[in-house]
Amino acid sequence: MIFHSKVLVVEDDEFTRFMMREIIAGLGVEVDVASDGEEGFEKLSEAPGDFGLVLMDLHMPRVSGIEAARSIRTGKSDLPKAVPIIAVTADITYHDNARVAQLGMDGFASKPVSPGTLMSLIKQYCAAA
Repeated sequence: MIFHSKVLVVEDDEFTRFMMREIIAGLGVEVDVASDGEEGFEKLSEAPGDFGLVLMDLHMPRVSGIEAARSIRTGKSDLPKAVPIIAVTADITYHDNARVAQLGMDGFASKPVSPGTLMSLIKQYCAAA
């Protein structure tokens, strides 16, 4: 399978960020990481068309994933508003597609995220047609 875009992992936990980066890179997909919503927003701003998928932790210091997703979706920037954002969380109150849709996100993945779940998300959002 050929992938035509990168994945951005926005996660404040260093170990989780490392593991997700390693799994995604092992699948043959280019991946970049950010440690909070502000850094993730900056990386998206630097290369707005490069990312086919954003995996966004919800609860982070400085700028949360919720705040970052809202900024992307409300048009407070030149970022493509259609970039898929998946909430990555252990918080069970957000394990509902309708709930995360209210936050401006396209779905959720439960922590810890399995390699199979990552592969499914990447196939869905980053695979070349």
